[in-house]
Formats: sequence, structure tokens, C-alpha cells
Amino acid sequence: MHYELSYSQPKTLDINEKKVKTSSKQTAHSQKPTPDEKRGLETPVQFCPGVGPGRAKALENMGVYTVRDLFWHLPRGYEDFVHVTDIASLPPNGIATVVATVTYVESRMPRGRSRVRHILNATVKDDSGELEVVWFNQSYLSEQIKQGTRLRLHGKAEGRAPFMKMSSPKFVVLSDETEEEAGDILPLYPLSDKLTQGAIRKIVSKAMERFSLYLVEWMPSAILQEHGFPSRMEAFRILHAPQAGEGAPLDSALPEESLLFNTMDADDDEPEALLPEGEINTPWENARRRLVFEELFLHQFSLRLVQGKLKQFTGISHPAPNPEPFAENLDAIELEIKQPCAWPARFVQNLPFALTDEQRKVCREIQTDMLESAPMNRLLQGDVGSGKTVVSVYAMVLAAAGGCQAALMAPTELLAQQHAASIRAFTKTIPELQTVVLTGGMKAAERRAVQQALKTGGAQLVVGTHALFQEDVEFDRLGLVVVDEQHKFGVEQRERLVKKGEHPDLLAATATPIPRTLSLTVYGDMDISTIATLPPNRPEIRTRWTHWINESKVWGFVDEKIALGQQAYIVCPIIDPSETQPDLPSTEEAFEAITEKHLTNRRIALLHGRHSPQDKQAMMDAVRAGDLDAVVATTVIEVGVDLPNATIMVILGAERFGLAQLHQLRGRVGRGTQKSYCILITPERLSPYAEQRMRLMEATRDGFRIAEEDLKLRGPGEAFGTKQSGRIRFHLADPMRDGELLQAANQTAHDMFQKDPRLIDPAHDNMKNEILSAYGRIALRRPS
Repeated sequence: MHYELSYSQPKTLDINEKKVKTSSKQTAHSQKPTPDEKRGLETPVQFCPGVGPGRAKALENMGVYTVRDLFWHLPRGYEDFVHVTDIASLPPNGIATVVATVTYVESRMPRGRSRVRHILNATVKDDSGELEVVWFNQSYLSEQIKQGTRLRLHGKAEGRAPFMKMSSPKFVVLSDETEEEAGDILPLYPLSDKLTQGAIRKIVSKAMERFSLYLVEWMPSAILQEHGFPSRMEAFRILHAPQAGEGAPLDSALPEESLLFNTMDADDDEPEALLPEGEINTPWENARRRLVFEELFLHQFSLRLVQGKLKQFTGISHPAPNPEPFAENLDAIELEIKQPCAWPARFVQNLPFALTDEQRKVCREIQTDMLESAPMNRLLQGDVGSGKTVVSVYAMVLAAAGGCQAALMAPTELLAQQHAASIRAFTKTIPELQTVVLTGGMKAAERRAVQQALKTGGAQLVVGTHALFQEDVEFDRLGLVVVDEQHKFGVEQRERLVKKGEHPDLLAATATPIPRTLSLTVYGDMDISTIATLPPNRPEIRTRWTHWINESKVWGFVDEKIALGQQAYIVCPIIDPSETQPDLPSTEEAFEAITEKHLTNRRIALLHGRHSPQDKQAMMDAVRAGDLDAVVATTVIEVGVDLPNATIMVILGAERFGLAQLHQLRGRVGRGTQKSYCILITPERLSPYAEQRMRLMEATRDGFRIAEEDLKLRGPGEAFGTKQSGRIRFHLADPMRDGELLQAANQTAHDMFQKDPRLIDPAHDNMKNEILSAYGRIALRRPS
């Protein structure tokens, strides 16, 4: 039987061609493969039936380059042409399918100038009632829809019985030869320009028919049985073309605002499958879980391969410090400063404060790694103000004590200068250690002098920005790379700096705590050290959220605190006033209003990204010296600026900032001994998400809880910079939604790696091939 399925575009589709004909019983191609098809799943998508160069380009714009990519280009939902609803039972504003006969048709051209050039009105009727239907600008439908024609209509029903209406529904012209016509479940795919749903359905259907033989099962049968997973071929078949009764989430069963109806913009960089979860233990849900587990398992195992590969490199085995820096009787030991092996102990002994138990624990973890010959690859995470800097400097001193150089890369010149000042203060009792700074804003002569010191070994410690990994920067013996605020740097930037030495140790630090679900997927190839608590005696930071109507009260409070000798930060989201968003506070407007109206007798400076590095440093030096009462700034002061006398943080337009950024800004105060305050000012009317951020900031100072919420609200790509770092790429898996499967995949990968770390067992050949295809040969290649 031949059905015609019409779309709102002037296109028709043979509904029989849309079905993916592959089933679990299919074991061979329907025709002999061409030479290009011998590449299996790596066959370029251009050679799929019905594609060609033009459509291949449109598919490539969505990240679909091969047959493998096409199979993983999963639907974002499904249209239900199967379950038929009587017209009298149509749910108001719900999606439904009806089977009815056309009783009236009118084709007309509207008068006057209008974008609507043609209107086709029809009345259809079943045994329960009548339904009005209208199509716009599809005059060709007049040849298909005539009085007496039976239609299967699918669309949104508007109004209430008996006055129901459908606008531009999709439809199938039914044959008069049968009474009961079978409907279908149609997949809805993410689209780009020049590709319709009908076109991509045909492409996927033909590709599954011809290439599904190459969906080789690599997952051991024990894992399939343990989790109740279908075969790989069956899983892809079910997700691309579920049958009635297999439990796929259908549009007729979900509200209109469901994920099924999220449209993909044509210019999206990474169109994603947005498949919602279906009912538990249905074939469709088991298929979804199987492919999620597949992605997570392969990723977890590949991370272990990468980590194992790194540990096979021969790096620098730093000599053990003597005496042990964390010995209980360290204070009673007389240290000989001229012996480099004593520098780490001297560093710890002369700190102006005692390291916390967690700081000491993390220092020992780092030291253990650095004493081994394999390069360290460790992530140091801790909340704002937890003391990561002193731990990082300890690692740098340990490297220098062994005759190596250590480089710390910071995201901004201001932070690089501050880190250098901290390092010099911490190491002032070790005069042999020379610390230099290298940034892009330095004068040429000064830069050449620093580069010469690094090349000859005259400087052991260097702090810099992106300038550190420029080609003309050479090191005498680089033994440690510390990356501060690692999420602000891409993978390539970090690797370029590491390549300045012979497999130096890497310590990446972040003040954005990483939830476990994300640490397994994004940083699974790194060892992780965590400083979970703040040092004792840190002052309280009270956070309060208020509205613009209370602005004068806020400035009165700030003025009172300044009168007591305290200092304030005032942060705005933008520098200049915005014509498109006039209500958005800018530093220029805020500075003018504060100095001329609110804090007229106070010493206030303006600081933003357009100021030169020298001006920024001079301004912060003035604040530190007490020559300024307040600084109006952008987020240039977000990271690392450490002024003990700053006790007030006022954030204007706080709704414009994410949770992690608000938490970072709040961390710029409360670094001394005085009680501190963070004041969030927003409009009264906010989106639910913005209001949720403000309330959470008021409720907690726990960076780990904030990180979890930020991950939920913004997703891993935005919240933790993983889009920039390139470390996370999943088609279907979601670490937050699929946390249970992530834990299971992680444990399974761990167990299998313990048994066969290099996949040399012939039974694991298919798994090895899948990892090679998904993650490249670098994971399995022995280091040179």
C-alpha cells in the first residue's frame, strides 16, 4: 500500500521509505557494497544513498561526516501517527492523530497584500464529530485533498469541542481499499538548512538498510545480560525507528513544551539529540540506556588508557626533600639554607601561617607524584580562599630544589603579577630562588631579559600569561607546569607549555569545584586532589540580595563601612552603556553616579579590561596601600585579587552573572580578619533561573554545592569551560541525567582495565576497534 505524507513545506514523502528497515534479525546488506562502503562506518556520508555532495555539505554543517556520525545523529523526539483519537475526544491544545473523511474543501486567494498567498480550508468528519482544518501557502494540496478523501491528520488541536481546529497538520492520504490503515511513528531529527525531516529520514533509513551490518557488537555478553541491554544493531534500530508498543516518548503523550518540541537553530555548532527518557524497562528505554552506557564506558576506558600511557613516559624524578617538610618536629630542626634539598622544609617552616591538615595532605600527594619518574598529571581543586596558591608554590619550590624550573600560567596579567608577589613573599627566606614575570604587555627589553634568564637557568620560577608558551620562550630545564584557573585555558594551550620541557609534571588548579559526575567524564585522566574546607578563622561573609529600589540604602551602608577604614569593590557586567539594554549597569555610568551622588567624599577609582597592565597594577597597589576607598570594576577582579582590607562586594546587575562567577566575585572579600559582605542588586522582576541563583547565593557559601547547582542550570559545557577545552563530546549521554549509568560504566571500565589494560585479549578486539574509531589511536599507542 502506498501512502503520501504531506508536510508544511511544499514536499511529499513516501511514508514507506521513511521506515528504517533494519531489524535485529537482519544480518546482511540488501545489495553488494561499493568500494567506498568497504570502509564500513567510516564511509563518508556523501556515499550514503540519497546524499551526494550538496546534502553531504548540509550534513557536515551538523557534524555528520561519516556513516558512524549519521547513526549517532539521533532523533530529538517522535511524531505519533499510530494512536488515533476520535475528534470529539481531542484534547484542547494537545497533539493528536485523527482519521477522518473530507466533507468540504475551499481553496481561495486572500485579498490585499499579505504574506499569505493561498488558503486551503477543509472540514473533516469521523463518527464522533467534525474538525476544521486549514493550510497556508500550499496550493498544490488542492490536487490531493478533495471531498471524500480519507486522511490521517497529525497536529495540534485548538479550541474546544464541537469547535475544534487544526492549522497546517501533517497528513497521510489513505487508500479506500482497506478499513484499518496502519500508522507510523516518525522520528524528528535535529536539522540544519537545506535538509527537511523527510530528506533526513530517507537518508537514515537507506543508510541503516545498507550499513547496519557494520554495527558490530563489541560489548561483552556478560555486560549486556547484567543490564538487560539489547544488541547494538537493535538499539540503533529502536531509537531511529521505534515501533508501536516499544515505549518511545511520543508527542501525543507529552506537553507541547517538552523537549520533543525544542527546535534546533540552523547555525547551532553542535546539534544534539534531545531524547527524553521513556518509561522504565521498555525496549526504547533499554535501547537508550544501552547507547548511553556505550558512550560512557568507551570514554571511561579511553581515559584510563590515556592515563596509563602518560605514566609510561619517562619524566623527571625530583629528589626527595631533606628533612621531610611535614615532620612533626620540623620546627626543632636547624636547616642549612645552602642545601637545595632543604628548601621545601624551609618554605614550610617560614610560612606566616600553619598549613591546614588538608593542605598538608594535598602537598604530600603532589610530592609523591613528583618523586616518581612518570610525569604528574594532577588537578588541584578547592573553594575560593581555600589555600590552593600556597600548595602550588610548595610544588614549585620542590621542583626548584631538584634543579628544575617551574612555570605558573595565570589567565590575566593582573593575576600573574599578584601571584609573583605572593611567591616572592613566601620564598623570601630562600634567596637563591629567583622569580620572574613574563606577560604580553612587557616592554621588549624587559621581555628579552626574562627570556634569557629562563633559557640559561638564571631564573628558577616564572609566572606568566599566554606569553609563556610562545615559540621564542625557551627553558633550561622545565620540570613543573602549574596552570591556575585551568578552565580558562584550552587543551592546546596547556599542551604547548608542557612541550617546553621533557615531560614535565603538570598541576592544574581550579577554584571551581568539580562535581563527581563531571570529574569522571572531564578529568578522568587526571589524579584529583581536593581542599574541601577553608582555613580556620576566616571571617563570615554575609550575602544579601536586594533590588534597585533599595540602592540608596546600600550606598549608605557602604559609606558607613568606608568610614571605619574598610574598602569596597563595586562590580558591573559591562564597561560602556548599552543602547540595546539601557537598564544594564555599566562601569562608566556607575562610576559617575557613585562619585557624584552616592559616595561623593570617598576616593574611588575605575578599573576595567581596557586599562593597561601597568595602570591596573598601579591601581591595585593604591588600594593595597589604602590610598583608595573603593574600586568600580568589571569582572577583571574576579579571580585571584587578594586585598585583606576589602570587606564589601557590591554586584550591580547580579542577574547577569552565573553562579560560579558570583561565587568567585564574592571570594574577593573576607580574606582578612573582618566580617565581610556581598550585596547583590537586581531588578524586581527576574526569570525563575536568575531568582534561583540569587537565593542560592544567599543560602550557602559552599562552593561544591554551588558547582553542582551551576552544572544543573547551565550544563557542563558552559559551567566548566568544557566546550573550550574540548574534553567532553557525547552524542546522547548526559553526566547529570545519567549519573547512575556513569557510575556503572566507570566501575565496569575499571574492572576491565585491571584485567586487560591494553586490550590484547582477542575477545576484546571489537572493543579495541571501537575505541580506536571513537578516540583515535593515541590512546592505545605505546609512548616513544
